[in-house]
Amino acid sequence: MGIDAAIPSAPKVLTSSEYAESQSKAKQSEEDLGRDAFLTLFTAQLQNQDPLSPMKNEAFVSQLAQFSSLESMRSVDTSMQSMTEGMKSDRFLLGANLLGTKINVPGEQTPLSEGGRISGVAKLEQSHDAVTFTVNDAAGKPVYQEQLLNVPAGPLQLSWSGFNAAGERQAAGQYSLSLTAVTDGESVEIPVSTSQVIQSVSWNEAKSEVQVEISSGRTFSLADLEKFNI
Repeated sequence: MGIDAAIPSAPKVLTSSEYAESQSKAKQSEEDLGRDAFLTLFTAQLQNQDPLSPMKNEAFVSQLAQFSSLESMRSVDTSMQSMTEGMKSDRFLLGANLLGTKINVPGEQTPLSEGGRISGVAKLEQSHDAVTFTVNDAAGKPVYQEQLLNVPAGPLQLSWSGFNAAGERQAAGQYSLSLTAVTDGESVEIPVSTSQVIQSVSWNEAKSEVQVEISSGRTFSLADLEKFNI
């Protein structure tokens, strides 16, 4: 007896993109089958019903109502998807119009120009007998300090003229502002926000929201921004 030595051909291995495409087609086919199967079964039911005991009007109307409800739900789903895409475009265009706009961001360095000054704002949750306002250079070294007394709760406007305590003009460059208060014997850092320019706008697909990016690379949700500056 002879031996069949033929080697069976190896099955085709799908790439990830081919697999995804096949799954998409299968899903679409299943959706179409569900709707077409309903009509096929309904027609077959009418053709094969007992002439002596036909389908009752109530059952006939009920099945038609189910089909109508299915079609309506599919139409609503399609409309909602179109509406969502339209809202995405509108929000993205709104974000694109903010390019070059300034926003207040806490904890960022801000540039000091020749002969210019730096301003910032801090939100105090409570009043303080004294707070320390500090300006640090790009390396984090303090170049200016000032103590403010009897500071009430609320927004506190801060400004630095660009001079150190000795009256020496500091070089142009990046500086950061900080505010420290002593509460119950402990030193507490209070965030200081400075004006930053929006450099780019992007769409976060995972969160379905517009995000803006400043020069340092930090990103913020458009919904979280409270104030825009000219």
